[in-house]
Order: sequence, then C-alpha cells, then structure tokens
Amino acid sequence: MLRSSQLITRPLARAVPKHTLQRRFASEQPALKGPEDNAFNRERQAVKAHAAATSDTWRKLSIYVTIPCLIIAGVNAYNLWNEHWEHWSHEPPLEERPEYPYMNIRTKSFPWGDGDKTLL
Repeated sequence: MLRSSQLITRPLARAVPKHTLQRRFASEQPALKGPEDNAFNRERQAVKAHAAATSDTWRKLSIYVTIPCLIIAGVNAYNLWNEHWEHWSHEPPLEERPEYPYMNIRTKSFPWGDGDKTLL
C-alpha cells in the first residue's frame, strides 16, 4: 500500500527521460551553445578542467613519488640503525672504559639511590 506522498512523486520519477540521467554521468561536458556560451561559463569550464588535471597530477605524485621515497627512507634508517649497533659492538664494555675528569660532572646528586647513578 502506497502513501499519498509516494503516489504524488511516483509519476514525476517516471517522467524524467533516461538520457538526462545518463548525460549527467558523462565524462565530457557538452559544448556550450546559445545564451549559456558566455565568458563566465567558459572560464568556469576552464577552471574545472584545470582542477581535474591538477588533482590527477597530485594523485600521481602521491602514489608514484611519495610511497617509494618513504620506502627508501625506511631502508636507509634500518641500515643506519644496524651500522650504529655494529659500531658499538666493537667498543669495550662501559665498565672497562677509562673515566676522565671531564666526564660525569655532577653539580648536584640525583635524588635516588646513592646519587651517582642514573636511572638507565
């Protein structure tokens, strides 16, 4: 059973020709003819075309430039991380290194433990 609002709008929905709906989804804009062909509408179409081309350029840049750059930066960071720890593995342990007078200068003791050791 249909409501009265559905009965009223139902004939209007059938009255719309199919080709107008299909034209709306077309990729090309039809050429302006008659009174619509003025400077404002031509400029507006030019702006739409420029926006479409620019957005396509930025989409391609995002996919084909940014993602590979991020992958290369990640590989570089991973290699630097491994080189850093390889360098540290060749040095003597911290306990065996000499303590020089300019190292571990404390003007005030730490508030925990004996005051000389850090938390790490």
